[in-house]
Amino acid sequence: MKKIISLFFSMMASVAMIINATAPKDYYAPCEGKTGEALLTALNALVGPHTNVGYDKLWTVYKTSDIDENGKIWDMYSTKRWNPGSEQCGNYSSVGDCYNREHSFPKSWFDDKAPMVSDAFHIYPTDGKVNGQRSNYPFGECANGTTLSSSGGVKALGKLGKSTFSGYSGTVFEPDDAYKGDFARTYFYMAAAYKDKISSWSSDMLAGNSYPAYKPWAVNLLLKWHRQDEVSDKEINRNEVVYGYQSNRNPFIDHPELVEYIWGNKVGEAWYANGAPTPTLALPVDNSTVDFGMAATNYTVSRAIEVKGSDLTSAVTLSISGAGFKLQKTTLTASAVNAGTTISVSFNTATAGIATGVLTLSSDEVNAKVNLTAEAISGIPALPAISVTETSFTARWTSLGDAETYELIVKQGGVVLVGYPVTVNAEFEEYDVTGLNPETEYSYMLTSDTRESNEVKVTTSSLVPDVQYLNGSEFEFATESDEASEAIEVWLDVENIANALTISVSAPFAVSTDMTNWTQRVEIAPEEDRFYLRVNGVAAGEYSTTITITDGSYINDEGMATATVRDMSTPWFVEDFEKAGEGKYDAYSAQTFVGNPCDWKLTDAGIWSSDDSYEGDYALRFGKTASSAMESLIAKTGGVGKVSFYAERWSSSDGNMTLQVEYLPEGASSWVAAGEVVVSADTYALYEVAVNVAGNNYIRLRQTAGKRGMIDAIVVTDYRESSIDGVLDDTLTEWDSYCLNKSLVIVNHGKAANYKVYNVDGKTVGAAKLQGGQYTISLPTGLYIVTDGTNSRRVVVK
Repeated sequence: MKKIISLFFSMMASVAMIINATAPKDYYAPCEGKTGEALLTALNALVGPHTNVGYDKLWTVYKTSDIDENGKIWDMYSTKRWNPGSEQCGNYSSVGDCYNREHSFPKSWFDDKAPMVSDAFHIYPTDGKVNGQRSNYPFGECANGTTLSSSGGVKALGKLGKSTFSGYSGTVFEPDDAYKGDFARTYFYMAAAYKDKISSWSSDMLAGNSYPAYKPWAVNLLLKWHRQDEVSDKEINRNEVVYGYQSNRNPFIDHPELVEYIWGNKVGEAWYANGAPTPTLALPVDNSTVDFGMAATNYTVSRAIEVKGSDLTSAVTLSISGAGFKLQKTTLTASAVNAGTTISVSFNTATAGIATGVLTLSSDEVNAKVNLTAEAISGIPALPAISVTETSFTARWTSLGDAETYELIVKQGGVVLVGYPVTVNAEFEEYDVTGLNPETEYSYMLTSDTRESNEVKVTTSSLVPDVQYLNGSEFEFATESDEASEAIEVWLDVENIANALTISVSAPFAVSTDMTNWTQRVEIAPEEDRFYLRVNGVAAGEYSTTITITDGSYINDEGMATATVRDMSTPWFVEDFEKAGEGKYDAYSAQTFVGNPCDWKLTDAGIWSSDDSYEGDYALRFGKTASSAMESLIAKTGGVGKVSFYAERWSSSDGNMTLQVEYLPEGASSWVAAGEVVVSADTYALYEVAVNVAGNNYIRLRQTAGKRGMIDAIVVTDYRESSIDGVLDDTLTEWDSYCLNKSLVIVNHGKAANYKVYNVDGKTVGAAKLQGGQYTISLPTGLYIVTDGTNSRRVVVK
């Protein structure tokens, strides 16, 4: 028996992009036939009402709305691609530090009011540093603008400077050319969705009215960007995802031409989603061919032909030419064609040979011709084979009703195969021919007492080389800096490959066949079924590699490994509440505090600049109700080791404050209590709770007794363990066997066991009883089976 269990692997989710998505049928019907302001008003009624997802949930929206083909967050302000949820701002000092939520239409223009302040259509995930540079300046063009310096290989996109676009001379932010159309269509969306509100908003771009909403220079700028940068798959995907959350759409992505009918060169012309309706005949396709295939003489064969049109108002006439072809009907009503229908065409002839004809469909509005072909033979019609594989095919024929059985004859090279002819049921009209050789030409025919068929030739498929992963093709590691990770044993299934396989990865990943010699490239024989994979000691960071397996011509590059390497010397998850100076939190209420490592949900808690803090200028104050709490709104990665913080009572009259430290594993629904502390002093003291849980977890400090109290300087360390996450392969932890220095080696890790080594003939060529230590035996080159009586391993000595 072989025990094939993955060592430390997990499947990675993939996110497939939604492209070429369209609005629901007739979504824009209420807007058709309108132009200019009337068209904008109709769009306002259509897309203005929507579900407000809330500012906090935008992080969730971004995980599908702004994802690139690699599952990373797409940033329009820098060249960085962000890890969803784990690189949110926080503090930043350089480009590439973190990403936040950018109101591309600045929220100060509408005084931070809902629902605009959380409308995902104009709020994008962008680099925090570049977002800060943009501030709330209008979009524009500045030929001599300043672009922020690159950092860590990440380039800033966009520049800030004096406007050089005609009509405005103030400071503007010019986005990258690749995204100018995106932002233009975003601004047109804001004018449509909030036509009933935009006249009261204030900005150098806004005209102070509901139409055209923007000043002339701004309209000209947005039209220019819209025309130069067409709608991209990125926008189409985002439009569809946000629609799923908000139940409204950006009409200028679905129908870019709307811009021209409202602000551009088609104002005054009525807009229709698909233009003026035109009668069309979609099926059958004009000049297409319907092949009746092989038919017997004096035997009727029929084919159903689909007819489908749209917007027809007159009947369609049918006619047919060609000897042997006949029509079931000669007229179809317009309504039948618009709804879709079928017609039957038959073929019957007494003369053997090839026949042709033409089916014509015509009306005052549409015309189409269909070519008809058929071949009549005097015997049984043998049809082309189907389901052709390397070792089989399905023979087919048409039963003429003249006999209950036929004799099926199969040949190769003119010689009848062993076991043939075989008697087949004529009415079944097919038979599976098996036990054949790959890449070989065969032929078959059928006979009865009075007839015989034509001969059909068929060539079996070639063998397809293939390598499949047996324990998943995507592997994840988590380890500490400068320490090699534990090894993953990767199992393979190799088919139709005779040459040696080369397995390669890129540093810091390494592969091995014996867990002793680690390199970026190893070679295994086709009959070998495994190799080992690990991450070598390396500096902290995120790493990935493609696992390539090749024999020189065949290539499998479906394998992927990723690694999170952390510097465990210092904690990364620190909340000092100093970002309170950037907002207003001086009230006991349910509110969201935009903190340093993440956003926090506050319950009956607030932050006052006048309060005493342990360090810095701000600390968190819990209220009097003993129901105060703070919980992280993103799951901390890297596990949770220890939670520490400084706390004090607000005053002695408030009594002792009891705090429960809790965690919630990502995807779970119930909080888990990790420990409880009682704050009894009127001066700050350090409190610590050991959590020690792996994975991604939300964190909560919850008051269960007492009244007011202060909390500051929260530090959460990563969970430290000696190996990567996962379940060890029991077999690998108890014993292993591999080839080393042209010998077969059995290594026992402590549990007593009896081992036997067999060659491919089933002969015992080695045996050992081990409890710790190893057994080495020199053997000729070849494949061997090692077993402990329960589990076995294949080892190739080479």
